Amino acid sequence: MIVPKELKEPLTITYTYSVKFIDDPFTKWSSRWDYLLESMPSANIQWFSILNSLVIVLFLSGMVAMILLRTLHKDIARYNQIDSGEDAQEEFGWKLVHGDIFRPPRKGMLLSVFVGSGVQVFIMTLITLIFACLGFLSPANRGALMTCALVLYVCLGTPAGYVSSRS
Repeated sequence: MIVPKELKEPLTITYTYSVKFIDDPFTKWSSRWDYLLESMPSANIQWFSILNSLVIVLFLSGMVAMILLRTLHKDIARYNQIDSGEDAQEEFGWKLVHGDIFRPPRKGMLLSVFVGSGVQVFIMTLITLIFACLGFLSPANRGALMTCALVLYVCLGTPAGYVSSRS
């Protein structure tokens, strides 16, 4: 603690803070946020930012696709040029990962269960978010979001089982 030269002992400052809550019986629970939402300056959707992000994602995806297509085309051209049997023994390009790609996983049953559960949770989250964005799940309805998520989780058990059995 730094003590100024004029003071012989440390100075103690007490900070206080007080809050007074006023109960307004005329404000409904469902409209409690109206004052804050109406006082916010223009909460418009930023369409230019969304469009800009989509264009960037499409451009970068196109670049990656072009690089992959060039590499694949070059490898296929090299495979087609092989005439002698001794050159066929040498593996290069995409043939190097052939054994890794088509090898079955060690714990295939566990993988299929995780894939099915992941599909179940993903679809449940997606549908819940769509319902919330469309306004079907109002904040005035307490517990509506959780109820919707739980009901969808239970109902999507059948598609999850189907995906698990097919994978």
